Amino acid sequence: MDYVVRVVFKKGITGEEYAFPLVQNIDDPEPGIKAAVIHGKRANGALIIPGGKESIEITIKGIIFDNNGYEAITEKMSEMRECIHTNPSTLTLKHWDGENWTIDWEFAVRRIGRIIFPESEDKRTQTQPYEVTFLVFSFA
Repeated sequence: MDYVVRVVFKKGITGEEYAFPLVQNIDDPEPGIKAAVIHGKRANGALIIPGGKESIEITIKGIIFDNNGYEAITEKMSEMRECIHTNPSTLTLKHWDGENWTIDWEFAVRRIGRIIFPESEDKRTQTQPYEVTFLVFSFA
């Protein structure tokens, strides 16, 4: 069965959704723990002193595509900058199973850093890569 996968950024209070175009790579967030590990000098094993949960970052890499050239791609870049703000929001990974959208994971996030648009090989005539990093601050 073919699946359609979508990563959606939902603006805080308004609930408007922005679907990331042509996502090529996304981290699958896995919470770790902060722990102090003390390795023994003469024996095998270690002492582990548990700590809190480790911060999770989610980086999305993709491509903006448009056959209409430079102006259309530049407009889509502006739309992304406007929609993907740094206020608390929800980031959702979901897939279409043929009948319904099924949520794989959903996190409350904040965008950290800037939206990166690396130099495109075709100089924005058809494609423009992008990269956005979010910090997870709670499960939605």
